[in-house]
Amino acid sequence: MTPRRALLLAAPLLAAPRLSRAAPARLVVAGGGLAEIVVALGAREALVGVDSTSLFPAALTRLPQIGYLRQLSAEGVLSLRPDLLLLAQEAGPPGAVAQLRAAGLRVVQAGRVQSPEELAEAIHLVAGALERRAAGRALAAAVAADFAALEAGLPRAAPSPRALFLLAVGGGAPMASGRGTAAAAMLRLAGARSAVESYEGYRPLGAEAALAAAPDWLVAPAHSVQALGGRERFLAQPALALLPAARQGRLAAFDMLYLLGFGPRTPHAARDLAAALHGEAAVARLPERPWLGEAA
Repeated sequence: MTPRRALLLAAPLLAAPRLSRAAPARLVVAGGGLAEIVVALGAREALVGVDSTSLFPAALTRLPQIGYLRQLSAEGVLSLRPDLLLLAQEAGPPGAVAQLRAAGLRVVQAGRVQSPEELAEAIHLVAGALERRAAGRALAAAVAADFAALEAGLPRAAPSPRALFLLAVGGGAPMASGRGTAAAAMLRLAGARSAVESYEGYRPLGAEAALAAAPDWLVAPAHSVQALGGRERFLAQPALALLPAARQGRLAAFDMLYLLGFGPRTPHAARDLAAALHGEAAVARLPERPWLGEAA
């Protein structure tokens, strides 16, 4: 990442002049990455409710819950009497969001966040909504510096490893990530290639398709691995058992929110993924940040 690009990531979004408003006293958030941004900006005390994907810091799980971010209830949100609702792009359904706006609630919804640039935009958006623009500039600058250090510290040897990101769903075939997903974006940030690029989103993966993908590594959420009984049982799934990567135990498992949340911890998550795929000694460590710990 060039210094110029890092500066662009850290710069606040250009916006038309706006009237100043009071910082929200009662804030509800739907989206784990956005909740992490709120905490990193020093606004945790304003939170009065979060959705089920807001799991870090763990103290957020003790706040009133508004359910899963894709299945929000207008009544549940309004019962918390918020004066601001922050929504991730995928939050909904649209009808519930429309109800909340119609009820007079101030709603700020972020766009897609799957790149350093989009994360910088989300940080500035949240900071503006919370009237914490100076803190937003500082946070965006630090995260941009972490992304720059990550890119500079990645191994340059070719070819880069091919990784297959998998979700385990019920007792059926695992779901494999294709193009346009947060998982594919994280693999790129970690200096790896997605083993599946023939489709967008997630699709069930059969044994034949897995063999054709020929991944060097398998990557999965830790909870999916645990739900199937651990690493050995996860790798023994019929779709995976014949893969050299499975037979050699090349499985990297991470906390789902840490790996795919696209909040302030994302550069460190991408660094840890890179260390798993390239080798710990091959990837430089990033600076410690206050928002990495539970006390953030």
